[in-house]
Amino acid sequence: MKKIVILISIIFVFTLNSCNSEKKKQILNKEKRIKKSLNITSNEVKNFTNKSFVIGCGSGCAMNYTPEYVAKSRTTIKVKFIVKMYIDEALSDTYYETYIFYYDKDNKLDSVKLEGKNEDVLKTLMPDAQDSFKNFGKNINNGVNVSTTDRSGNSCFEPSNIALPYNQPININTVKYNFLDCNSIKGIEKYNCGEDKLRYLALPNKGDVSIVLVPQDCGDFNYRYYLLTIKNNIVVGNLYVEGEWFEPENVSDKEVTSFSIDKEYNIVVKTTSRDSTTSNSYILTNEGKIAKKA
Repeated sequence: MKKIVILISIIFVFTLNSCNSEKKKQILNKEKRIKKSLNITSNEVKNFTNKSFVIGCGSGCAMNYTPEYVAKSRTTIKVKFIVKMYIDEALSDTYYETYIFYYDKDNKLDSVKLEGKNEDVLKTLMPDAQDSFKNFGKNINNGVNVSTTDRSGNSCFEPSNIALPYNQPININTVKYNFLDCNSIKGIEKYNCGEDKLRYLALPNKGDVSIVLVPQDCGDFNYRYYLLTIKNNIVVGNLYVEGEWFEPENVSDKEVTSFSIDKEYNIVVKTTSRDSTTSNSYILTNEGKIAKKA
């Protein structure tokens, strides 16, 4: 009797595994058929999975949209996003949303709809969020890629969880940095502060220009930050934007520098001391250069 039970169990397990394998085959074949019908390739998908954007969702709230799957057809682009919600820069929720980007006969973005819904988010969302979806839809249709990548084509920098405009000081006692794993960015080694990996805070990209804040606390002052811009794997801009400076014999008379950056990537750097305040304005060009306004 025991032998019969064992034999039946073996047959059952073998049958179950066979069914699971067959089911997996069917799923993979279905995915291949879908991709083929949508006229996409794995390279096309890979080119866009590093592109992300951030929209504000209230005071201290930001939502980071990162495409995980992209399917292109003649008049639509289907994008599955992984959405990460941050409250006061702390991750509070993660989920998926799929949007369909519709284009007219002139290949211009016409509407964007959440899969299964009829509402056009370009009409229902807040203006800033509408602009984010419009820019993404335009860039992805034009084939714009994030250029700051490693040799495998992966983005070197983590997506930013900060929404513009940005205007807040960094708390050096509680700040948490990302660490750069790429070694392909020319000029980045100048800002490592003697560490093996660059520490950084990511700000929202401007097109294919990556923007990061890096601590320069390896000198006489432990509160000092530079804004770096990177394009085509080259550091193309740098600017001291936040920190403190003082003479060792006169600690009470500090120069405190802070900055802000608006939605158009205009940068204002202010330096205050006991007796004066100075302010300088800069623009961030499409080439990633930081140019001082006249």
